[in-house]
Amino acid sequence: MHDFLRLLSRRRLPSWVGYAAVVALIGVATGTRFLVPLDTAPFLLYLPAVFLISIAFGRAPGVAGAAASTVFAAVLFVRASDEAHLSTAQVVALVQYVLISAGMILACDALRRVLTENEGLVATLNAANASLIDSQATLEAAKAEAEAAMEAAESANRAKSSFLANMSHELRTPLSAVIGYSEMMEEELEELGQGGALADIGKIKSNARHLLSLINDVLDLSKIEAGRMDTHAEEVDVAALATEVGNTVGSLVARKDNSFALDLGQGGCDALGAMHTDVVKLRQCLFNLIGNAAKFTEGGRITLGVRRSGDALAFRVSDTGIGMTEEQLGRLFGRFVQADETTTRKFGGTGLGLALTQAFARLLGGDVAVESTPGVGTTFTLRLPAVMPGAAVDVQPAAEAATAPASPGADRHTVLVIDDDAAQRELMSRFLQRQGFSVRTAADGAAGLALAREIRPRAITLDVMMPQMDGWSVLSALKADPAVAAIPVVMISFVNDAGLEAALGAVDHVDKPVAWDRLKDVMDHLRGADGEVLVVDDDAGVRERLRATFERQGWTVTEAENGRVALDKVRHGPPRAVLLDLTMPEMDGFSFLDALRATPGCADIPVIVFSARDLSREDRARLGGADVLMSKTDDLKAVAGELKALAPPQAG
Repeated sequence: MHDFLRLLSRRRLPSWVGYAAVVALIGVATGTRFLVPLDTAPFLLYLPAVFLISIAFGRAPGVAGAAASTVFAAVLFVRASDEAHLSTAQVVALVQYVLISAGMILACDALRRVLTENEGLVATLNAANASLIDSQATLEAAKAEAEAAMEAAESANRAKSSFLANMSHELRTPLSAVIGYSEMMEEELEELGQGGALADIGKIKSNARHLLSLINDVLDLSKIEAGRMDTHAEEVDVAALATEVGNTVGSLVARKDNSFALDLGQGGCDALGAMHTDVVKLRQCLFNLIGNAAKFTEGGRITLGVRRSGDALAFRVSDTGIGMTEEQLGRLFGRFVQADETTTRKFGGTGLGLALTQAFARLLGGDVAVESTPGVGTTFTLRLPAVMPGAAVDVQPAAEAATAPASPGADRHTVLVIDDDAAQRELMSRFLQRQGFSVRTAADGAAGLALAREIRPRAITLDVMMPQMDGWSVLSALKADPAVAAIPVVMISFVNDAGLEAALGAVDHVDKPVAWDRLKDVMDHLRGADGEVLVVDDDAGVRERLRATFERQGWTVTEAENGRVALDKVRHGPPRAVLLDLTMPEMDGFSFLDALRATPGCADIPVIVFSARDLSREDRARLGGADVLMSKTDDLKAVAGELKALAPPQAG
């Protein structure tokens, strides 16, 4: 109906067409009244015509139609009566018709205006809709461009992170060598009494460590940006941590005649309790804040205050230094940015420390804030939750002192020969003695087992074909006994079953009759694996530095350039401890550690992981079989200290 009325209301024809329509419609209605006399009032035929004219052509044609129809209706009334004039009833009816027609014309005119306005509104809405469609298309295109730009940015960020990680590794390796050689030279110069050269070596080491710390900061920021920075939460006593930090930074604070104070509050240690967080990152944050305070304070006071409020802790580092303005505070945590250029020129620094501190704080579930007054001092407040978000609180038993595996014997040059042939025992004894070994012999398997448990020899040579208890049974019994499982066993027999020997744990095989050159090679291999400490690293320089450090402390050292070589040396002579790198060719440290723990008698050998690799959470999980995790940036004396705790060097 609405569409029909809208169609009628559209005036697209000349005005005379409307009046012609009036004549036509009124004429048709009048003719119908003449042709078909009806009892109804004549104007009832005219109302539909007046309505159509008014709605289609407007008010003027409608009025014309109403007037004409009224005249014709009056004529029809007179024609239908016997009198020559209208009756009162007819006049009343005509007046009613005129009023109804007038009201209908006004209503139709209003309806026409509404329809016309609606047409304009619809046109406006259609235009707006078209504009919205265009805008949506533009937005879709912009969204696609933004997504492409974001993907490009993420790709660039990943490439940058990868580049920084690779470059950091390449830079840290030679820097670790510089630091290591500096430490070795310090010890040698100290022994020689060359005090003047010690100061220069100390400067080399100090600057190398500074450069190394800068590289580490850049790498850490890159990893945080890329969302690849892992956290390792552990339980820590807050007061003990704060005390440790205070003791560590004492010399740093004193460089500019500053004093340091530790404020643990009224309740002291007991009020602070413990927290479960990444201790390494928390400690780094405190070092950065105190180091920053020490840099900008001279002849003043630096205070580390710690307070606990429920499940939150606040670490406040206050100083009486130069302070900062509001403008300087606004750009304080920007990367590679300091308070201003004057500050950078006067005090130096890279501007990474505070940016890294803020990033670490947020990674640990907190944040860092700062308050400062120029000329009065600055206070940094590090707020952290007592339990780091997302950290699984796993209660681990206190670390027990690792027990080094029993040495294969008081004399590591003793070889046990087990063979039922007396002549063969005599020949083996003479040969081995010429090679520098002392020899014990056993004529059967049972006696050999008992003697092995008693003397714990360096190695065992074992015949296969023996009465009562053959060589396979003896080998199985040896590897099943933890006390002697680590002793390398060489099979010397006419029977050569390499698969069975390897499965039972033999390290090598020599055919009978004995090829003495072959046996000499095997024994040299065993002798080459004879060391208390096995250093596994593909970097010859690192192995050299570690060997020099450990030998000064009283250990004997064996080297291996990768995990495969190291595993072979372990089978030929289990060490008392292993110092292990992770990133190596052929067999990396992870695979070696798994194989070592699966080797009979080697499950309890202490392993110190000593690597430049940034350990992820997954890496740490895979290194569950290691006793200590250390970085190649750590002091070699600290490494030696850990080794001494795990496997004290033995005299002689």
